[in-house]
Amino acid sequence: MMSQSEMTWTSGLIPIIEPEIVSEIISRIADLALVISSSGTVLGVLSNPNSKLKYAFSRWEGQPLSAYLTVESIPKFEERLAAFVASGGAAVRPVELNHTATREQHEFPVRYSFHRIGTDGAILLLGQDLRPVAEMQQQLVAAQIALEKDYEAQREYDTRLRVLMGAMHEGTLFVSAGTGEITDCNPFAVSLLGVSRGDVMGRALPELVSLGDGANLLDALSRVASAQTGNDVRVKTAGGRELSLRPTLFRATGEQMLLCQMVDAEGISVRSDGLEEHLSELFDRGADGIVFINKSGSVLSANEAFMRLTDVVHTEAVKGRTITDFLGRGSVDLNVICENATRTGAMRLYATRMIGEHGVEIPVEIATTFLNNAQEPVFAMVIRDASRAEMVRKSNKQITDVDMRSVIELIGSQTLKGIVAKTTDVIEKMCIETAVELTSNNRVAAAEMLGLSRQSLYVKLRKYDLLKKEHDE
Repeated sequence: MMSQSEMTWTSGLIPIIEPEIVSEIISRIADLALVISSSGTVLGVLSNPNSKLKYAFSRWEGQPLSAYLTVESIPKFEERLAAFVASGGAAVRPVELNHTATREQHEFPVRYSFHRIGTDGAILLLGQDLRPVAEMQQQLVAAQIALEKDYEAQREYDTRLRVLMGAMHEGTLFVSAGTGEITDCNPFAVSLLGVSRGDVMGRALPELVSLGDGANLLDALSRVASAQTGNDVRVKTAGGRELSLRPTLFRATGEQMLLCQMVDAEGISVRSDGLEEHLSELFDRGADGIVFINKSGSVLSANEAFMRLTDVVHTEAVKGRTITDFLGRGSVDLNVICENATRTGAMRLYATRMIGEHGVEIPVEIATTFLNNAQEPVFAMVIRDASRAEMVRKSNKQITDVDMRSVIELIGSQTLKGIVAKTTDVIEKMCIETAVELTSNNRVAAAEMLGLSRQSLYVKLRKYDLLKKEHDE
C-alpha cells in the first residue's frame, strides 16, 4: 500500500504546502527570487542565505526592477516581460540581466526564469547568479590569451633560432644524446655532410659520420661535452671528408641533447654555396689585379695578377708599401679614388696608368669598393689592364669636327700665331673637361691633376663656359 503523499505526487498533484515553507523552498532553489507585478514593479524579494550576493535587496520592494538594471539590460527585461504577460503566463525563455553596482556589490549578472503565481497578475522570477560562470569564462579567456602569447613567443624564438642558425658560418646540429637522432641542422652542416637536408633530418648521427677507430660516437661526444674541456672530436663522413665536432651537452624538456658545432678538419668554416672557396680561387687565379689597401694607401694584400701588372717578384715585396708607388699620378689618384669610394661606397671606373717596378707604364681601369665592416676601413681595388682597349677605343674627348673646322677656317684669315692660340684653347678645354670627369667634379683634385691652382681652374672653367654646362647637367 502506498502512502497518501506518494499517491499525491505520482498522480500529478502537489500536496498542500504552508506559505512559510514555500518561501524557504523558493529561497533555497534560487539564488535570488523576485515577485513582480505585470508592470515590472518589485513586490517582494527572497535571497538564498548561502548566496555570495552582498546586496540590500529589501530596498527594491516597491521600486521598478529596471531601476536596478544596467542600460543594456532594461530593453531585454521589458521585452521578455511583455512577451510573458501577452502569452497569459505561457513559458518564455529565461533572460540574462546585469544588475547595477553599489558600494556593497559590483555589477553582477543573473539569469531569470518567469513563472505565473496566483490570479492577481503577480509574476515570480527565479534568478541564478551567473558570476561563477562569468568568472570561469574570464579564466578561460585569460588562459586562451596566455596560451596564444606562449605560441607567439615560441614562434618568435623559433624564428630567431632559424635566422641565427642560417647566419652562422659553421655547421650546427642538434642531436639527441640518447638515440643520436638529428632533430635540427643549419645549411652549413648539410653542406659539410655532403647530403640533402631531407637525408639529415631524423637520421642518427652515426649513420652519417663515424670515428676513425670504430668507437661509439655518441659516447665520445657525451664524454667530451661532460668534461667541458673544449676539445673536438674528429669524424669522417661517408664520402671520406674529415670533420671536427665540438659538442655541448644540455637538457631540454627532460631529455639530454647535444649541440654539435661542425667545421672541416682544418677549422675552416664552409658556406653552403662555397662562396668563400670561390672568392679565394678568384683572388689567387683571377685575370684582373686585386689589391686591398687601408685609408693611408698601404698595401695589405695583393694577388698574382697585380704582381704581373707591376713586375714585382712576390707578394711580400708589396705588403706595407704605399699604392701611390704604382699609380701614374701618385697621391692625386689615391685621393680621388678614396674620396669617391668613401662617399658613395664604390667607384666603378677610374682610368689612370700603373707604373711597374722597372718604370713601365700601363693604362689601367680601377674599380674600388669601400669595406667598412671591420675595425679598420679597407679599400678593395680591382685593376684591369686597358692597354688593348685603349688602342681600339676612341676617346670621348677627342677634338670635335666643329672645333676642327673652326680652326681650319682661320687659315688665310689670321696669322699662324693666332691659329696656334685658337688650337691651344681647344686642347686646353678638352683637358679640363677630362680632368673634371676623372675626379667626379672634384675641383681640388682636378686642379692638382692639371698642375693649376684652384683659382686658375675656376677662371678657365668660366672662360670655356663649363660651369654653366655642369650646372645644367
